[in-house]
Amino acid sequence: MFTRKRLRRTLFALPLLLAPMLGFSQSASAACTLSGNGTTVTKTVAGFRSYNLHVPANLSGPKVPLLLSMHGVGVFPWIQEITSGWSPYADTHNFIVAYPAGQFNVWDLGAGSTDVAFLRNVVNSVAAQYCVDPKQVYLDGGSLGGFMAQRAACEAEDVFASATSWAGGPPTLFGACNLSRPVAVALFHGEADTTVSPTAMGMVTRDEWVARNGCNTTPVVEGPSEGTLLRYVGCGAGVEVLWRTYPGQTHDYPTGARLTDLHDRMWAFHQAHQLP
Repeated sequence: MFTRKRLRRTLFALPLLLAPMLGFSQSASAACTLSGNGTTVTKTVAGFRSYNLHVPANLSGPKVPLLLSMHGVGVFPWIQEITSGWSPYADTHNFIVAYPAGQFNVWDLGAGSTDVAFLRNVVNSVAAQYCVDPKQVYLDGGSLGGFMAQRAACEAEDVFASATSWAGGPPTLFGACNLSRPVAVALFHGEADTTVSPTAMGMVTRDEWVARNGCNTTPVVEGPSEGTLLRYVGCGAGVEVLWRTYPGQTHDYPTGARLTDLHDRMWAFHQAHQLP
């Protein structure tokens, strides 16, 4: 469990001496590849920041989507890979997934976040070698990583097409979210989460995104087999805000059929929202 005081003290004591990189590009003369072997390897950016990269075997192109999935506080990227289950899902759904590592396993959630600069560089690092579709670069995160995914959506909407969050909260704990365009965001939460409250944190986050994106405040109510699924439409630029809960689910990632539901809904949401 974390506190705002502890997060603020830790996050801002670790400045990242790395200038933001605005977007990414692949030189017309530079060859990229979709060749992968289905394993996960550790890569470095600027010599001292790292991320784990999973490139499935048998990718088909010419270009594929890229998903960045951020870990929670005190969690390592390899744990995020296991608990989120994104790598095996990527193997069967034709995309690359990267798991960035926060400094000392936390994230800078402040306005002008140093970690947003790092995430931009992760995207550039992957795209320098692999054939990444620049219109399909997405954010995801669990717990504190969900906060971070949304923080990056607030500050790097020129790079990331949309964001999903498991058990996260508002990106505005330490700074405002000033968008240059509406950003599609899908929020997923366990109804029995006592670490990040689905009401005091999750629903507040949802309502902030609905207002931020100029959506209709009356949602379209869909009928999943369990829990709640609300879709807020009529937003600016055709984006959406999605709110999905699971009864009895704690802060931990779901497993089994619920994890399948989580993956399918998150990935369908991402694929429906590409960068303008």
